[in-house]
Amino acid sequence: MFGAISIAALPSSVWADAPLTDVARAPNAQDNSKFAGSYAEGSTYVAPSSFYTSGYRDPYVSLAFYVKPVYDLGTRYKLALTGRLYLEEELTQPDNPAGRHFYPYDLWVQLTAQNLHTFDSSKIRIGGYVRTVWPLSYESRYSHLVAGVGGGTSVNRDFVFGWVNDDARKWTLKLSYVLAGYKWLQTSEFRGSGPGDTTGCLAPPSAGAPGASFAGSGGPSVSAADRCGGPANTNYTIADIFIVSLTRGKWSAMVNLLIQNDFKYAFPSDAVAPGNAVPEGRVDSTWGIIALGYQLRPHMGLAVGVSSMQPALDSRYRYPRFPFFDFSGTNANNYTQFFLSVNGSL
Repeated sequence: MFGAISIAALPSSVWADAPLTDVARAPNAQDNSKFAGSYAEGSTYVAPSSFYTSGYRDPYVSLAFYVKPVYDLGTRYKLALTGRLYLEEELTQPDNPAGRHFYPYDLWVQLTAQNLHTFDSSKIRIGGYVRTVWPLSYESRYSHLVAGVGGGTSVNRDFVFGWVNDDARKWTLKLSYVLAGYKWLQTSEFRGSGPGDTTGCLAPPSAGAPGASFAGSGGPSVSAADRCGGPANTNYTIADIFIVSLTRGKWSAMVNLLIQNDFKYAFPSDAVAPGNAVPEGRVDSTWGIIALGYQLRPHMGLAVGVSSMQPALDSRYRYPRFPFFDFSGTNANNYTQFFLSVNGSL
């Protein structure tokens, strides 16, 4: 597998599970290797606030390394064992309570079925995956996470047009939708390092962690435990993922939208709780990516783009935010980042 080397970059907030494999054109090798499709990516992220010189701002620049090993089980459903290891180093002054620059993200191990069934008439392909999440991040330890278990199913359709007999001139359009769910297992329903400690944010502000949760990709998305939250832990998560990618020759483009709903544990009612209070919390967020990729070599690619992970609604909870760039928040929120990445695959 080729190592991914991070180069320069440009803004600030990404998640953690789907590198831009389709966009960067690091191809799934057509050989007999059991590890074909294994993938590594080095990236740099820069928040827009890094370019401001006045007003309240929170500069953010980071380097990140992502690796997705793949082992083909060679079955009729294209079963494969895959994993995710993601590490990030902030180069600017961190704003977390511990002043920590280095962030490991949670380890993912999953079983992916890329082709459970293909309909002959429509050419629609059904896939799926089962994933386990193992706590490595500081935020997971703070939230007392033991493990996460979940999975999802995907609906995929590929279209080929143009000069279909010429790989350098044909166009390939891929459409995918994934519905996923996760259950989080903790030893406590509330965050904290001690009795009454429900404050603190141990996760990085970056949206840079690779991670889309769709089957057949390692790609952009992240665990609820990878990010900051309120005093109550996340009980379970439901996510919808939409992916559109277009390739021609060595060039490719991708638009990715993830809509994630995190449902918190309920606070116990007491004498001072308002009668109309909602005991169970919920956090809705979106993660949008627009990226352009170029295949440098048969097993090496380059990608550049913009990524924005942010609350789904505006600050008054009235209207949806634009999911691909933060036009509503302050500069210091760092919801949006520009990125540049180099990747390699087997």
